[in-house]
Amino acid sequence: MLFVQPDYVAKWTAFIRWAGRRVGKGSEQLGLRVGECNDHAAWDVFVRSLPAASHYHIWKWKNVIEETYGHASQYLAASQEGTIQGVLPLFLVKSRLFGRFLVSLPFLNYGGVLASSTDVQQALLVKASEVAHELGARYVELRQGSAGNLGWQDVAFKVAMVVPLPKTVDELWRKLSSRLRNKIRSAMKHGLTVRWGGSEAVSAFYRVFAPNMRNLGTPVYPRQWFENVCRITAHDSRVLTLWKEDRPIAATLITTFRDGVELPWIASLPEERKLHSTVLLYWTALEWAVQNGYRRVDLGRCTPGGGTYQFKRQWDCEERPLHWYYWLAPGVPLPQLRPENPRFRAAVWAWKRLPLGVANWLGPRIVRSIP
Repeated sequence: MLFVQPDYVAKWTAFIRWAGRRVGKGSEQLGLRVGECNDHAAWDVFVRSLPAASHYHIWKWKNVIEETYGHASQYLAASQEGTIQGVLPLFLVKSRLFGRFLVSLPFLNYGGVLASSTDVQQALLVKASEVAHELGARYVELRQGSAGNLGWQDVAFKVAMVVPLPKTVDELWRKLSSRLRNKIRSAMKHGLTVRWGGSEAVSAFYRVFAPNMRNLGTPVYPRQWFENVCRITAHDSRVLTLWKEDRPIAATLITTFRDGVELPWIASLPEERKLHSTVLLYWTALEWAVQNGYRRVDLGRCTPGGGTYQFKRQWDCEERPLHWYYWLAPGVPLPQLRPENPRFRAAVWAWKRLPLGVANWLGPRIVRSIP
């Protein structure tokens, strides 16, 4: 257990209040009002006006997370003369093992602060630290994505693998190595069936995704998470599955925003990978993205040097470090909730050996606290 001297806590509390008053005065001079936002329409208008925004800043993702996990939200906005100038979506996660912490955004690859100026950005960050202090949070985690001068601790353990798309499928095909093209051709010869769908396809997706997560030693998301994503973001998400006869063997849930496509969740059955099902799944998604006029495909985050990283880089990707920023309460170390953390090695080993039914029952109850 971590013990912090009472006088240190008192001094830190006084500093937080002093910093808040100082920034508050600056905000007043700028005519800024920083607080919780309830105007989803104004929020979305601002988010869509900023090039740096991600799909997950849109208000409807608040509904997805709340309805699935029940986490309390703090959607902060900075306004000037009644017009939003900056936003910061936050969720309070409570864990018996890891305490309380605020995340922007949990269970997703991107989030963080969006602001029209550095002054607005700093006002929102100070407000976030005040909220964290009031709620007893150990830390605030901003999944910012791109690098920025936030003044918080910067960590970039993961990278996003992004494929820039040409204008035609033929150009995309020619960019691939001959070895990869041969794998795609081989997969096509096995007569696998491609199916696209929405919420009705989540059941098939989950039949592939759940055992894949168990095999990785990672608690699985509840099926309701994917059902809510497909229902609430129906115009921006779809499910792609590959079938061998009457059985799904590879699947991904795709999200779209502006000129980009993302594959945040993807899985395949290990016993069918000899058919190059995963390769065909990726190719089908990339081909579809080109045909529908998208300019890039984000294949999701991974750890540099790992097996997933090696698989993704063959698609002629751009590697983009994912910058996550942290505010830490006094005496709190940087969180290390990554599955590759040696502290979790025994837990990962044990999880891989659970019966699938047990893993599917336990996983959703655990994963809500480790987003």
